[in-house]
Amino acid sequence: MVGLLHFLQKRQRYREARVGIGKYELTVEVSDTFIKRMIGLMYRDSLAKDHGMLFDFFSAGRYGIWMHNMRFPIDVLWVGSDMRVVDTLSSAQVCRSIFRCKTYRPGMPARYVIELPSGYIYEKKIAVGTIVTIKGYQK
Repeated sequence: MVGLLHFLQKRQRYREARVGIGKYELTVEVSDTFIKRMIGLMYRDSLAKDHGMLFDFFSAGRYGIWMHNMRFPIDVLWVGSDMRVVDTLSSAQVCRSIFRCKTYRPGMPARYVIELPSGYIYEKKIAVGTIVTIKGYQK
């Protein structure tokens, strides 16, 4: 299974979009299919400073993320259909065993998940209620 996921990750082509979070803007890769959402940032060695990954689930829910097959910690934002941050997670750590890999879920339903470089939330002072915009992606 791990080999298949790694193979699929190498084959995926992600569209890019621009995401505004409060007064900051960054480039994101868009994960808008089941396979892309399942793979996410697995097997990558890093995430550039002003880059991230946007997951679109197309309807609000308590979608979880986990750090299986991740190689670096990340920050996570959950964004509601109203385009406001509904929950945050700072510095989610890599899990070393699939059997001890925690799933992180928001306290409220969210349509989008944005994965960011670790420390981004603290550095940019992002909080619940922060307005998010998406440019260059047809929802």
